[in-house]
Amino acid sequence: MPMPDLLHLLRKVVEAVTGSRNLQPSLERLTKMVREGMEVDACSVFLWDGNIERYVLMATDGLKDGLAGKITLTKNEGMIGLVGKREEPLNIANSTLHPNFHSVPSAGEEKFRALLAVPIIHNRKLLGVLTVQRFKDDRFSDEAEAFLVTLSAQMAGIIANAEATGALSGMNLIGEQSQDDIRFSGVACSTGVAIGQGHVIAAEVELDSVRFHSTEDINGEIERFKTALDDVRQDLSQTRERLENELRPEELALFDVYAGILNDQAVGGSVIEKIEDGESAPSALATVMRGYIQHFEEMEDTYLRERAADMRDLGQRLLNCLLADESERVIPKGAILLGEELSATVFGDINPEHIAGIVCARGSANSHLAILARALNIPTVLGAQDIPWTELEGKELVVDGYRGHVYYQLSEERRAHFEELVADEKARVSGLDALIDMRAETANGLNINLMVNTGLQTDILRSKDSGADGVGLFRTEVPFMMLGRFPSEEEQAKIYRSQLQTFHPRPVTMRTLDIGGDKSLDYFPIVEDNPFLGWRGLRVTLDHPEIFIVQVRAMLRASVGLNNLKIMLPMVTSISEVEDSLQIIHRAVYELNEEGVPVESPDVGVMIEVPSAVYLIKDFANLVDFMSVGSNDLTQYLLAVDRNNPRVADIYDSMHPAVLKALKSIVDECDAANVPLSLCGELAGDPLGAVTLLGLGYRNLSMSSANLLRVKAVLMQIDSGWAQTVSSGLLNLDDPKVIRSTLQLALQKAGVPLTSLGVLPTH
Repeated sequence: MPMPDLLHLLRKVVEAVTGSRNLQPSLERLTKMVREGMEVDACSVFLWDGNIERYVLMATDGLKDGLAGKITLTKNEGMIGLVGKREEPLNIANSTLHPNFHSVPSAGEEKFRALLAVPIIHNRKLLGVLTVQRFKDDRFSDEAEAFLVTLSAQMAGIIANAEATGALSGMNLIGEQSQDDIRFSGVACSTGVAIGQGHVIAAEVELDSVRFHSTEDINGEIERFKTALDDVRQDLSQTRERLENELRPEELALFDVYAGILNDQAVGGSVIEKIEDGESAPSALATVMRGYIQHFEEMEDTYLRERAADMRDLGQRLLNCLLADESERVIPKGAILLGEELSATVFGDINPEHIAGIVCARGSANSHLAILARALNIPTVLGAQDIPWTELEGKELVVDGYRGHVYYQLSEERRAHFEELVADEKARVSGLDALIDMRAETANGLNINLMVNTGLQTDILRSKDSGADGVGLFRTEVPFMMLGRFPSEEEQAKIYRSQLQTFHPRPVTMRTLDIGGDKSLDYFPIVEDNPFLGWRGLRVTLDHPEIFIVQVRAMLRASVGLNNLKIMLPMVTSISEVEDSLQIIHRAVYELNEEGVPVESPDVGVMIEVPSAVYLIKDFANLVDFMSVGSNDLTQYLLAVDRNNPRVADIYDSMHPAVLKALKSIVDECDAANVPLSLCGELAGDPLGAVTLLGLGYRNLSMSSANLLRVKAVLMQIDSGWAQTVSSGLLNLDDPKVIRSTLQLALQKAGVPLTSLGVLPTH
């Protein structure tokens, strides 16, 4: 079969399986489509059932009828077991001659010879094996093997989701789970446990990605759908009128086609029928439209086949309208926000006090959203790739921000467990309040400056009440993100003045605008193939001095009479960048004094967050007043890991030996140059990380206010000399997991309890 036809078959098969209410019949349809499309004699799907430790034949087309769920194999039996153990494809001309051949008489396999079998793997977990067979004694082509490998990769995510949501009827393939206590795994981004109802914040959702979702409000969903129909009709009519003088009649005819489809009772009636059967409006619409799309795509007539694109476009318009209506619903207090990927600007649209937790299918622990969630102490799990977030509106959920788990359909026992954890967390946090007015001194009397990272206006009070020694990082880009336009000099000055006054006389370190990478402005888009290696941070503001000087002027004006301002330059990679920046800052000081505004030159520092900066510390020391390590980006660049990519979240680790050695080199260089040094990455807010940094020689740490008292409590229990000895030993280890466990064990032996380290008992 030619490759283009195989690609077309792949898309058809994936669309047929995606969004199924029950995966079992979809697998049966898949085997039939693959058998016919590849022109083979049999196609079968075996899935691994952890409860019984066997492969189960879930669907087949070509073997004898009625075998689904009845044929099982151990992990060592037959070709299926061999492919599962090796976790690689097997393509042989005659399977009966293979030493692993295992005959199942009831299956009717006697006539089959050629076999192509590929494993179905999701996130390193073997889910099952997909096979095709032929009577003919002849090896399958490379194209056929590539197709089946690609199909199995596509199936893996769908099957994993079906396991978690119970869409596989008749058997439970989760192993460790039952239909209660359904669990999804992601990346732990902000500690804590939250119990609340899911609320979907939907960006545009693709028609093909909508999965089955039931509803109890049938009349309400029908009205929603009818309203969406009317809205799309009106929008199309207005668009047609607006373009009537610009388009030819044949081009305008498309709008008439759309209007005809919208008025066709067959389409609307089919959607309403499904809603009456208990399906939500978006789910019913997606199901019906995907059916029409597939129907048109299978037609031989070219003109009719092209109508599939019209159906897809119209279905997407209706879906967007439905979901836009859904997103306008009032968010209840104590909601768990759900989405594919939420922007940090969500905090500008929703009162953070109403948010109990956050869960996204994409994102990572060091995304901007995660950083702000930590600042607001909101339990957060990101990168939960398999979570069917569109289906969890109104469902009771538990967000475990310690382990990166999300639960729903809780059993009474598990719910009681989490309620106890929530109560324990509240008691533990309230117990830390006694430390607010105490200095952060180690057991041997060494003072450590603990500062906070801020950005939102709403977290000023939280930060002040934490007993912080100042602000180690004020993210000035946050107001830029919230306003929807570049703020004026006057607007910026008011924001900065509020920060400086709140913490006066303690220092406030303001980072100049740091956009690009994972921080974008809707009104100043930066579109790049590799944004983290592109136009970001200081590179942007030096290219736009009109933005840079306005911001610096606002900072300087805000500091008049307070003089607790420090300015920090992000993403510095060269000496010339520092020199150019200092020139602009000095110019702003001169201009304001000329205008009669009595400002003083503030301390200016640089962030050490790219590898080149690590090797330029001696040179920087001749130009700046202080330096600050941004451990988030430094870790990302040293390890070549996109910190927002959940697929490599396990690789991103600030306790990696290469990162620790770089951190040690930085502190030694700064000590030799007699330049003040701080660290404002998320590593500082991790009690284990803070202890490591203390041992490496860091005396100024900045973190989210939510973590400050926990870090203070740990540091007050240990001796700095002991920390230095332990950290020296950690530099000789070669694995981040071993480093963490070694440090955790050392702290336990020193009498520091696990709970103070943010480590919970297993459950």
